[in-house]
Amino acid sequence: MPDLLANEPVPLPEQIICVKREIGLRERVYPRFVAKGTMTPERAERELTVMRAVLETLTKGLPN
Repeated sequence: MPDLLANEPVPLPEQIICVKREIGLRERVYPRFVAKGTMTPERAERELTVMRAVLETLTKGLPN
């Protein structure tokens, strides 16, 4: 299957939407991972912190 985006940059708004969606997904599933013992609470919080930092970097200077 050809990669349709291979030679095209991904627009910033699309990147922001994707990161927001990923953060939401992690906020929903990480508590289950922690409860099952497959992820430590510290690791879950660190991963969310990193993704929120990515979002902050992408949106820095943009109007709300």
